[in-house]
Amino acid sequence: MRIGPMKMKLKSFVLLALTLGFAGGFAGGLTGLFAPGAVLAAAAQNPYAVVITVNGNGITSFEIDQRATLLKAIGSIGDLQKQAEEDLINDRLKENAARLLGISLTEAELSLGKDEFAKRANLTADQMAAELGKVGVYPETFTEFVRAGLLWRKLVQAKFQSKAFVTESELDTAMALGSTSLGASVLLSELVLPYDPNDPSAREQTRALLQDVRKSVHSLSDFEDAVLTYSAAPSRENAGKLDWRPVNTLPPDIGARLLTMSVGQVTEPLELNNAFVLFQLRGLRNDQTLAAKTIAYDYATLLLPGGRSPETLAQAARIKGAVDTCNDLRAQGAGLSQKAFKEQVLPVGKVPRDIARELKNLDRGEISTALTRGKSAPQLVVLMLCARTNKISEGDRKQLRAAMFNQRLEAFGNGYLQELKGDATIIRK
Repeated sequence: MRIGPMKMKLKSFVLLALTLGFAGGFAGGLTGLFAPGAVLAAAAQNPYAVVITVNGNGITSFEIDQRATLLKAIGSIGDLQKQAEEDLINDRLKENAARLLGISLTEAELSLGKDEFAKRANLTADQMAAELGKVGVYPETFTEFVRAGLLWRKLVQAKFQSKAFVTESELDTAMALGSTSLGASVLLSELVLPYDPNDPSAREQTRALLQDVRKSVHSLSDFEDAVLTYSAAPSRENAGKLDWRPVNTLPPDIGARLLTMSVGQVTEPLELNNAFVLFQLRGLRNDQTLAAKTIAYDYATLLLPGGRSPETLAQAARIKGAVDTCNDLRAQGAGLSQKAFKEQVLPVGKVPRDIARELKNLDRGEISTALTRGKSAPQLVVLMLCARTNKISEGDRKQLRAAMFNQRLEAFGNGYLQELKGDATIIRK
């Protein structure tokens, strides 16, 4: 079976669906609650023996083995046996909560849910089940896996929908910040190996080397070891680890590849600027940055004599710690020349380029002291962003509202699951 080419991975499906997907236990789970490994050893001679109970509901060794096989098929890495245990414990908690609230699924809802899940792999539900069956995953395992996720999604929507409502004021505030949380971001590690463009054989030798490296990577630690051995990028000092990055800031072909990968998987060698790069996906989350278009800045400047002298920088630091608004900054100009303080509202295209560059990175009420004015009598510029005027389309506004709503639902759901865990009676036999 080749699930990889099916372009299926559980975690990306959950996050991109924006609906608290089918396996919330993947993100967080019960890591550390039980000692790792060997849960099946006690029931090795009876695969249908109950080895864990959750509020009196049993989990058998057969179920754990089946879930681990499913996880392997969809590209998960790590201790899959332990991960299967944790996911099934979460599923029992979710099913119990749904039962207590009188929430259930119709056969039609379950069928649609299975189709929704399989569609992420460009398959029908029947085709998905058949592909999973080739590696020993029973159809019932796939069905129960989907059922638990659907019940949880339905429960969270019913329980928290009113609390997750996004008001017009909240939407306006989010838009005014200049960017909004929407879509997908990736957490990557990189291994960069340049080649000499003047050496005809260097390019293929470098590609071949990284192909071999890629084949040798079976875990996150394997990739870190490879980075320390081969990478020439500054990120080598941090084992190749990069910060979260919105997918839409990456070249489209790279972003598209990453969205079809499982956490832990490594890309083929990608050629960038006389170098080949391997990326390993360490995480995927739903918070791609959607930037609202800033059309004007309201900003203030306070000019302090002395340029970047230690005394002037110290004075600027004191001011920075004492003010929160542009009116506060105006008061700091008392005693200076009449022209020392200035507040103005200008279209983006009319703002001096160096000031615009600083304002782009400031939040409302934030200060920059990176600029100076004048040569013979230099002055330090204390620059504060008073407000932005942003423009966002009505379509983007609706999209933003939906994203904020779903993110709140997800947060409420995660918090509720933690409460259920704290109150649960979980026994290992």
